[in-house]
Amino acid sequence: MKKLHSMVLLWAIGAAAVLTALTLTAATYAWFTVNREVQTDRVTSRTGDDTVELQISNQGGDAFTPMKDATGEFNEAPLKEQEHPLLPVSTADLSSFVYNPFTKDGVAETFLPVVYEENPIYYHDTVYLRAVGESLPEGTRVALYLDRPETPLVQHETGELLTAARLGLTFDQANPVIFRLSDVDEGEGNTSPGGTPLGKGMVLTLQGGTATPVSDPAVSISDRQITEDGGAGPEPLLIMELDRIYAVDVYFYLEGCDPDCLDERVGRDEAVFNLAFYGILTDEEASP
Repeated sequence: MKKLHSMVLLWAIGAAAVLTALTLTAATYAWFTVNREVQTDRVTSRTGDDTVELQISNQGGDAFTPMKDATGEFNEAPLKEQEHPLLPVSTADLSSFVYNPFTKDGVAETFLPVVYEENPIYYHDTVYLRAVGESLPEGTRVALYLDRPETPLVQHETGELLTAARLGLTFDQANPVIFRLSDVDEGEGNTSPGGTPLGKGMVLTLQGGTATPVSDPAVSISDRQITEDGGAGPEPLLIMELDRIYAVDVYFYLEGCDPDCLDERVGRDEAVFNLAFYGILTDEEASP
């Protein structure tokens, strides 16, 4: 596993990193049938300030047990393996996903809700974060951002996977944020719920049990990332209370409504996924 070294500045508390390797093969077209296997490694974290530590565990509550790696430099927790093929899905809130079970003349018109326990066709894992500190002023909080790791967020040879992939995060099953991994938007797509072609910048969400078009809520990575000099970004992912354990749900999936979700763009890719968090001490009110 490649270690990610975060920048250390005044008020900085360090970074947490997720490393996920994804092998992707055999696509046909948007909303395609595909065999995509996900290989995972671990979650790690360390601190850049002796008074604060960012801890990670696979379990929350009383079972929260952060572990050190062999060097003692990082906290770490293993990620689960993805044992099922990944298929294109669509979501606007990370709480409900829909998929297309078949296409008609190459067009996706019919959509069903994904029951993850029965059909885990996107990547999902849960880890737990806790910021602990010593001798800090009352009311101190931690503003959590995406870090700027030494390696790109997603790496692979062609870069085509990024055009349709999405990263999603929720914190305590709230505060959902979805990231687009590329600003490329060149394809035409083949999504037509109820026979009406879906325009660019739209995804599907469940409303009353029906797949309904809504605006794509995905934002750029830079919107929640620290600045190049290590300062606070435009908007944090979360304002953390010290000593509180947060469940962080991590999603990685192909957005089937993305016009670039086509076999010639994302069909035969292998990628390495690096996710890093960065905390900055703040006196802002904690997120709900």
